[in-house]
Amino acid sequence: MDDFKIIHKELENRFKEIRQRIHRLQSGGTIDSLKNIGADTSRQIGASYVSLKQLAENYSPDESLAILLWNTQKREEQIMACLLLPWDINKEKITQLITQCISFEIAGYLGSLCLCKRKDLIQFAIPWLDSGIPYQQTAMLTALARHLILYKEDPYITKTFFTSVVNRNFPDKYVQLMAERYRFNT
Repeated sequence: MDDFKIIHKELENRFKEIRQRIHRLQSGGTIDSLKNIGADTSRQIGASYVSLKQLAENYSPDESLAILLWNTQKREEQIMACLLLPWDINKEKITQLITQCISFEIAGYLGSLCLCKRKDLIQFAIPWLDSGIPYQQTAMLTALARHLILYKEDPYITKTFFTSVVNRNFPDKYVQLMAERYRFNT
């Protein structure tokens, strides 16, 4: 990410508007429940994915806006960013974004909403799976699984490739459980 970037007034206004609308979606009950089980709620306000998806339908994909939202390092804003990222975002930019991902949940959304539609998905697959970085691996596993669902008739990857991926051994426990779940469902 650039350390310094000029933001045009119109972009800044849309950014502020979305953040305000996200805050109106807050569910106090959700946050209270998360606090009761000891979860860290410092980076979230408790808006549901469904309500964020409905909010995103009011906006067109916009890379600059999505990156601003992503950089807030908050759950809801990163989900919204995934919903607003153009599917053909530059490969280097999406690789930079994943380094600032805040959770496995968000990594999954990045994979299932953005990466899965890319024609160059296979070019990401091996480097991200070999990275040893759990969020990259999660995003890629999710992207590959979602891709096969979306493109049943003409996928960019083969089911054989996907099977070989989910049969790998991943050092991170969460990533390994995810691979086993996909292995079970293939």
